[in-house]
Amino acid sequence: MLRTEFQEMLSAQVQSGGAGGEGLDGGTEADGARRLTEKEKLACRGLWEEVFTEDSQEFLDYYDRWKYEGNECYGIYHGDRLVSMLQMNPYEMQLQPLKSGQPQRVESRYIVAVATREEYRHRGLMRRLLKKSLSDMQNQRIPFVFLMPAAEAIYRPFGFRYFYEMNTGTLEIKNGQSELETGRKLDVGQAEASDIVKLVDFAEKIQMEFFDCYVRKDCFYYKRLLEELKSEDGALLVLTEGERLVAVVPYWGKSPIEIRELLCRPGDREQVFAALGRWFGERQEGGGKGVLVEGASIPLEEKKPAIMGRIVDVISFLEMFSAERPVELVLEISDEILEENSGCYRWSLSPQGSVARRQEEFLQAAEAAGQDGKGLFQAAGRDGKGRERRVRCTVAELFSCLMGAAEPKGALRMVRGCWRVYINEIV
Repeated sequence: MLRTEFQEMLSAQVQSGGAGGEGLDGGTEADGARRLTEKEKLACRGLWEEVFTEDSQEFLDYYDRWKYEGNECYGIYHGDRLVSMLQMNPYEMQLQPLKSGQPQRVESRYIVAVATREEYRHRGLMRRLLKKSLSDMQNQRIPFVFLMPAAEAIYRPFGFRYFYEMNTGTLEIKNGQSELETGRKLDVGQAEASDIVKLVDFAEKIQMEFFDCYVRKDCFYYKRLLEELKSEDGALLVLTEGERLVAVVPYWGKSPIEIRELLCRPGDREQVFAALGRWFGERQEGGGKGVLVEGASIPLEEKKPAIMGRIVDVISFLEMFSAERPVELVLEISDEILEENSGCYRWSLSPQGSVARRQEEFLQAAEAAGQDGKGLFQAAGRDGKGRERRVRCTVAELFSCLMGAAEPKGALRMVRGCWRVYINEIV
């Protein structure tokens, strides 16, 4: 499950400068970062077992079966030995619908399992892997990528910023009974493969109602999730009231038990907590302990920064968004890691979507049509009353402004951003 043991090692790398630098010291040389072949992926498990020692063999067996076939692995070899790796798991993201009601789906990648053998740490290998993998994703026109950082300081220099805060809290249990007892009683059971279609329909309705950027949960997603939870002594709970599905709750572990997501509507909160309190009270070892709840779709006691992201391909990212009314913006963007993103863009938005073009491309097209390209481009930087519609920003600032992590600056206030994000993935 990529837990916290590796966090201390990575934090130590940052403090000693391990996130920077291209070279290797001590006379030890290694190959360049590259995408691994399907055969080379087999070497990743040994490195995973060496670094992420808390993960069970059952979980790794699950990962081998369900993740490697569709993911992309990057590595650095020294001779015939894999010494550093980074993996990217594909996810389909659902975004806010356009004015027409048409759903938007974009491909994204989740960076996981960033690991280096101990004797090769603090030598800039992670930097090589990140730059190579980000560059390849840019060529694939991936809009943005995300990860769950071991420490924020590791990834900020690479343009990553937090954009999802996880609702967290504790489900209180006392003598096998929740303190939130109410008159309504919900039935609690474990989901089976035959329930998957209902799970997909429920998740889509809840997520579409309350969020404008979330992981799309299709039948394959839930089939895989059932296997993942089983590998970690967990299950997927379904809470029902008669025929009505009220909540979906994946959990894992025995002592302690951890709820990794709680998907329900705000109006059902107390009934859901009461039913879960009774159910877990009969199973939690030690009696009256609380159960940690992370990743709820409803507000709990606190919010915890959980997921960081960054823009990969600027044009694909910009074209995810729309505006309430037609508007033209000019963006001057800088990107120190993916220099190809740096430049000036004309961005045309409407309720139906948007189109972004580099300045050079726009000028060439205007010239070919016999138009004054420079005049048209400059006009896009101001509205009819001469007010500025030009924004200068880094890719990190642009990402934060449009993905709800920061207050939009200047003309970006006119863009319909993704302010309500919901991502609770582990690998």
